[in-house]
Amino acid sequence: LLAVRDGEIDPYGFRLGGYDRTKPLVLDPAILVYAGFIGGLNDDRATGIAVDGAGNAYVTGETVSDAITFPVNVGPDLVSNGGIDAFVAKVNADGSQLIYAGYIGGSGTDRGKAISLEPGCLANCSAYIAGETSSTQTTFPVTIGPDLTYNGGVDAFVAKVSADGTSLDFAGYIGGNLDDRANGIAVDALGSVYVAGE
Repeated sequence: LLAVRDGEIDPYGFRLGGYDRTKPLVLDPAILVYAGFIGGLNDDRATGIAVDGAGNAYVTGETVSDAITFPVNVGPDLVSNGGIDAFVAKVNADGSQLIYAGYIGGSGTDRGKAISLEPGCLANCSAYIAGETSSTQTTFPVTIGPDLTYNGGVDAFVAKVSADGTSLDFAGYIGGNLDDRANGIAVDALGSVYVAGE
């Protein structure tokens, strides 16, 4: 078998265990259920994904694309805040549409790095985002906590997107006066949020 990667042809194959050689051997290929883009005219990167019990996909990442070309739909913020913004999007289970897509950010650089859902959530799930920001509290959408004051450098942030995607239930900083970044997030059955980073 041959595959093309970066313009080069690479051979590949399968190592087989024992099987009945008198029967036909069928290699069942992986089936691509759907594939598509989330993005606009400029650089867009997805860095985290979570899937609910109904098969809807929740995606976070970063975008430089403005609201004219980025597929904003519902929220939580439908306006690009300048520079690099974090984004969050929900794709329906068959991949045919965005249920919501919007920005999270301020006037600085904002990156969504990880996303999680409540354990056992079926379809209308709140999405929990962890990432990093250099936006101050005057432009970053801080609400409730854990810390509502920008601390300097790059701060980690944590945010909860409402189940319908239209707003943030909470958003706040985690950090000190130098660079702090959140790279992982998890949520327990009681709704407590766990963030890891550097």
